[in-house]
Amino acid sequence: MKFCISFGKFELKYFFYCVLFVILEIYINYFIYFKDEKIINDHILMHSFCFFLGYLLNIIPSWISQIQSNEKEKVLENKLEKINTNSIEYIYNNPFEEYLSTKEILKFLSICFILLLADIIENIGNILLDKNYDIEKNFDDDFIFIEYLIIFLVPKLGKEVYYKHQYISFFVLILIEVIKNIYFFIKKLYIKNIIISIVLNILYSIFYPIYYLYIKDLMKYKFISPYKCNFMIGIVNVPIVILMYFIISFTSYGIKDNNEYYYDNIFDFFKDIKSIKAKSAIILISLPFVFGIYAFIYIRIIYDYSIFHMYIPFLIQYFIENMTKKLSPIENTLLISSFFIELIMILVFLEIIEINCCGLNKNLKRNIQSRGRIDSSLIIEDDDDEI
Repeated sequence: MKFCISFGKFELKYFFYCVLFVILEIYINYFIYFKDEKIINDHILMHSFCFFLGYLLNIIPSWISQIQSNEKEKVLENKLEKINTNSIEYIYNNPFEEYLSTKEILKFLSICFILLLADIIENIGNILLDKNYDIEKNFDDDFIFIEYLIIFLVPKLGKEVYYKHQYISFFVLILIEVIKNIYFFIKKLYIKNIIISIVLNILYSIFYPIYYLYIKDLMKYKFISPYKCNFMIGIVNVPIVILMYFIISFTSYGIKDNNEYYYDNIFDFFKDIKSIKAKSAIILISLPFVFGIYAFIYIRIIYDYSIFHMYIPFLIQYFIENMTKKLSPIENTLLISSFFIELIMILVFLEIIEINCCGLNKNLKRNIQSRGRIDSSLIIEDDDDEI
């Protein structure tokens, strides 16, 4: 008798990416935010600088990849000396890797701006809530279900095909997330600026899926390497953040005394860094590298698997962010139980867990491939009979 539940294909490398992602999230949320590292938490724009510097540091694996590619290219060129040199140069130096059209450059700059804007929105949301709201003791109201929906619906417009088991698992996933968000939203209706904060979080949850979908197409159709996508974003946004840091420091948002909307001041940062402790210095130096690995994992998952494999990192990210907060036992129970249910639904959607009842296994990828092999063998047999 066949079991109702079985396991599909689950690659060890994807599991390694998820485990590494968990370690990074724990490090960022527990050792930096929860432990209240003053040098980071008091200087929002320094955090933004470290974040985009992490993207820029992806130039290191890009260099390594380029060196390895050049070595392979030399070996192939030696074997193919008789072939026209221009042909070899075209094949192994893909023009899309080096050049983008003006339209593509403008689109890429727009995506860089969207990513920067998402970071600014997150910072503004924290500033608005910080005065009237204990962030450490309350649920983070980022709307992950919006990110799920955009990543699900946009490929659908591009004629992506979904099947019964995916529709059902995705519906349950969204339903749980919506119920969870409504529960925590009702508990925070009394907070000043909560509506503005929710609008900002909705925008934040829209911007990041747009970025991931664009990067997916950039790698797929323009043949830009994952590392190059990341460090090009760093090249654009790091100078902008530095410029913003200086500009804001000379405005009213850079004045700390009795300023409800104080943002940051680079001169205050230089003063604080003179008395920085060794532990804080280590964390500050490590932060760009942590964010660099963080961005690297995200883009490698999209490159090696699919955009839908981002669902598990999304889930892990929001779960760890909220578990480091001082929530009530009921809220913790709700978070833990919803996490495991959502994780199971994502695994069903990705066909890592297979449901072998109610016809839900009919259109699993392996079953479709199996039927394809049977059909092709029947066609070959028919051709042989005709002969």
